[in-house]
Amino acid sequence: MESQEIKSVKIPFYKHNLIKKEWFKIYTPIVNHCYLQLRMNLATHSIDLRATPHTKDLSVLTRVEQYINSIIIGFNPEDIVDMLSDSNIYYDSFNFSEVKTLKNEHLPRAIGRVVGREGKTKKAIELATKTKILVMDSNVHIIGRSEGIEIAKDSICRLIMGSQPGKIYNRLRIISSKLKDKHFGFEIIKNDKN
Repeated sequence: MESQEIKSVKIPFYKHNLIKKEWFKIYTPIVNHCYLQLRMNLATHSIDLRATPHTKDLSVLTRVEQYINSIIIGFNPEDIVDMLSDSNIYYDSFNFSEVKTLKNEHLPRAIGRVVGREGKTKKAIELATKTKILVMDSNVHIIGRSEGIEIAKDSICRLIMGSQPGKIYNRLRIISSKLKDKHFGFEIIKNDKN
């Protein structure tokens, strides 16, 4: 086997229990959809990936590596399984301090604005942009298509800067209706030609 057909993903020691607990959810889609072999290498604290003769595209190794790293960060394996089958799904992350310098009690307030009461604001952004968002400490991790990531990032940055959630809801409603019109308009044109 060539070296490009083998990849190894490092697993931090404190995430071993998470990987053991979620192993079946991680293992099954990788083997069934990507036709890769994988194993947990306890000696090197890593997951080793290897292409098989049934593997159609070697770029799937990179997608699986991103998938495993996303699980290590804290995403639920069932929520991000689309990363394996769709090459247009990306991962992006940023820190609150990259948007605005927040000190003392301003950081928890900004995190609260992004998450919302009982996660309502975060869920609204996820639904409107078709992304998955994870807020950990002062880091924001986003998985989705590039267009959705940009809209979600813009909304989160506006919340960090101090915008009220109501304004963000209205903005997301307008953007999502424009996206629906854009996509449905394409389908109507496509159907008219047939």
